[in-house]
This record gives sequence, C-alpha cells and structure tokens, in this order.
Amino acid sequence: MTSKYAKVEAENYCWWRALAQYWVIYFLLYPFFKIFYRIKVYGRENIPKDRSIIIAANHMSYFDPVIVSLAAKRPIAFMAKEELFSVPVISQIIQILGAIAVNREKLEIATIRSAKAVLTTKWFLGIFPEGTRIRTGKIGDVTRGFGYLAKSTNSEILPLGIVGSDTFCGKLIVRIGKPIPVPENPEDAVNQWGRAISELTGLEYQPTEEPAQA
Repeated sequence: MTSKYAKVEAENYCWWRALAQYWVIYFLLYPFFKIFYRIKVYGRENIPKDRSIIIAANHMSYFDPVIVSLAAKRPIAFMAKEELFSVPVISQIIQILGAIAVNREKLEIATIRSAKAVLTTKWFLGIFPEGTRIRTGKIGDVTRGFGYLAKSTNSEILPLGIVGSDTFCGKLIVRIGKPIPVPENPEDAVNQWGRAISELTGLEYQPTEEPAQA
C-alpha cells in the first residue's frame, strides 16, 4: 500500500503534465461532450485567478472529472479512489494526468501532504466529497475525510454543482458558487459545502449534526 499513498511533490505538477491534461480534455474528450451534450456553465467569475483552491463537486457519473475540468479551465489534480491505481493502463493514465490515490475508508497523512503540495502550485485540487457516484436525487453522505482535509490544508473550497451528467445526451448544467472560507472545523466544511451544492443544483441536503458547544 505504501506506493499508492506515497506523497506527491509540488514538482510533479509541471507544465508538461498540465499540457497532457489539457490535450486529453480538449482534444480527445471535449468533442464527445460537444456532440452529445448541451453544456452550460454559470459562475466562472467565482473561480480564483490568483491562488489555488480545493474545487469540490457533487458526483453523479464517471464523466464528472472531465466536466469539472471543462468548467474550471484550470489544471486539476483529482483525488481518485485507490482501486483505480491497480487497474492496468488506467493507472498509468491517471497518474500522468496528476491524480492522487486516496483511501476512502480513512484520511492518510500522505494524502494530506500531497494535497498541501498541490495547493502550493497553480493547480486546483479536485475532490468529490460524496466519495462515490450518487443518483438518488439527493446529496449523499459526505465523507468525513473531506472535512478534515479542508481544515488540514487551510484551503478555501470552491463548490461546483453538476446537473444532468447521469443521463446520456441532453442538457448538462454546471454552476460554480462563491468560494467557501477556510473552515474552522471539519463539520463546518461538510455542512457549508453541502448547503452550497444544494443551492447550486436543487438537490436535497441533510446537514450533519453540529458539534456540541462547550
């Protein structure tokens, strides 16, 4: 397991990796979305231009990482489930494109260090806080690790809501909200993101219990 969680360095997120991601997204995948979807993106003015940030989206389909990249127009290092790093070919591709292996059961120290490294570069850190694809019409249970990661990296969170990626062909709407300030605690990160995504998508969100006051 050590190799999967080995810390990535800021130097990994260089110009050629950004160029590789750009080429795959815009030359290989964008034509597909242009043909089969009517994509509308709202709120690009909320994307910070002078700093890196965690960009966190709801998750409805396998297409979502591409959709987030097309909407943000920035190189993004996505956190991907560890199982993908054991799949031949896919593993090599996602590593070239800058993906970071993440343990969905618990937040690893190496993951936090890798996230901090990414956030010192011009790349965004991409996360799907629900941890898996959700097609219930509601926002799924947000992984606790997301809250701890946001707090540990001392990063703002850019909420990005996706509607329509769970159907093939048709209208695809992406709404980007205003950055959420650095959370004071993990619960704040989870609830503020959940409420923001609910407003952006219309999906129902059930807040987690607020921490007891001392």
